[in-house]
Amino acid sequence: MGVLIRFSNSAKTLPDVLAALQAQTLQPDVILGVDSGSSDGSETLIRKAGGQVVSWHHRYEHSKVLNFGLKHLQTDLVLVLSSHTVLEDPATLTRMVEVMHHASSACVSLKWDDDPFYSDAIGWPELHTKGLKFGSIYSNSMGMIRRSLWEHTPFDESLSTAEDYAWAITQLKSGYICHRLNCTFSYQRSSTNRDFEFAQMVFSLSKLNRLKVTWLGVKDSLKAWLRDLYLRHSAKSLHRSRLAAWYLTR
Repeated sequence: MGVLIRFSNSAKTLPDVLAALQAQTLQPDVILGVDSGSSDGSETLIRKAGGQVVSWHHRYEHSKVLNFGLKHLQTDLVLVLSSHTVLEDPATLTRMVEVMHHASSACVSLKWDDDPFYSDAIGWPELHTKGLKFGSIYSNSMGMIRRSLWEHTPFDESLSTAEDYAWAITQLKSGYICHRLNCTFSYQRSSTNRDFEFAQMVFSLSKLNRLKVTWLGVKDSLKAWLRDLYLRHSAKSLHRSRLAAWYLTR
C-alpha cells in the first residue's frame, strides 16, 4: 500500500500529516510526494519521514498532478492524501485496507459529515436511485483507490475539479463499489470558495451519466437565497452558486 501526497509550500501542515501517518497501526510500504514548486522545505519533510519526492514543473491541476504521481507508484492500493489532511484515528489505514480486500471495492474515503443519505457501500443501483448530491461520494483528500482500476481509467484531465467524483461514478457504472468510512480526521486548509465550480461539475456529471441531482430545486433554492439574502445569512452565496450552475448547465 502506498501513499501519494501532493503539496506546494506545505511546511506548516505536513508535520502533522506525516506524524499521523507514522502513528498508523498499519504502515504504508511507500510514501510519495509530488512537489508543485515548493520553496519552504516541504520536500525535506517528506524525505525525513522516509518518503520519496518527484517534481511537477507545470501549472497545478488536480487530475494531472495525481495522474503524474500515480505513474510513479507500483502498489495496487494507493491512499491519495492532501497535504492538509491529518488522519487522527491510528486505525484508519487498517480499516481502509480491510475494505479494499474485497475485489469489488474500487475506492474508499473518509466521510466529510454524518449525512446518512448514502450508504457506506455505494453501488450503481443506489446512485441511480438516489441521484447526485453536492457532496462527493469519494474524495481525493483522504481516499484510497485500486491502482489497477486507475490504470484502466485515469483521472479525467479535462476537469478542473471533481475529478474524484467523476472517477468514482465511472467505477460504479462498471459494477464496482465505493465505500465510505467514519474515521476521525482534521482538514487544515482554508481556500477560496469553490461552491459554484463544484455545483457546475455536479450538474454536468448528472447530465453525462443520466442521473438526477438531489437538491432543493430551482424554486426552493430561489426562496432560500432570497430569505438568506434578507437575513444576511452566509448560506446565500451557496444557493446563488447552485442556481447559477444549474442555469449554465441546463
